[in-house]
Amino acid sequence: MGGFQKGHKINLGRKHTEKSKQKMRLASLGKKMSKEAIEKNRRWHLGRKGKLSGNWQGGHFNKKEYQKEWLRRNYDRKLYLNNRRRVRIIGNGGSHTLGEWENLKAQYNFICPYCKKIEPEIKLTRDHIIPLSRGGSDNIENIQPLCKSCNSRKNNKMIN
Repeated sequence: MGGFQKGHKINLGRKHTEKSKQKMRLASLGKKMSKEAIEKNRRWHLGRKGKLSGNWQGGHFNKKEYQKEWLRRNYDRKLYLNNRRRVRIIGNGGSHTLGEWENLKAQYNFICPYCKKIEPEIKLTRDHIIPLSRGGSDNIENIQPLCKSCNSRKNNKMIN
């Protein structure tokens, strides 16, 4: 095993000896990366870490701004994920998808059945007909769309 050739693997799975470390230092001494190698390295970081990564030179990442922007774009998804986590913790079982929720809102013509307001002026929220706190499931059959104020007023009562 002589010399250090490109792609030559030494001590695979073991630590390098001081002698081999010294040889590697000497082999790379005074060498600069080519433009192609720099571009390849940049593309690798973009693919692995994403465009907003601060882990490579030229990357930028503002976590708070990114989270605010994500929440603005995915507010319904965030509510859905919070609800799923809550149901899992309570342990009542059942589940529904975002698509089923959208279909249910369409069946109600995007109207709150209690106050009769339409969706653009109000935001419809998921209401469990039999509340989770009283043993109801999270299946779509146990959910009705209510506006936020009607849902808050109903609390954990069972009203048809």
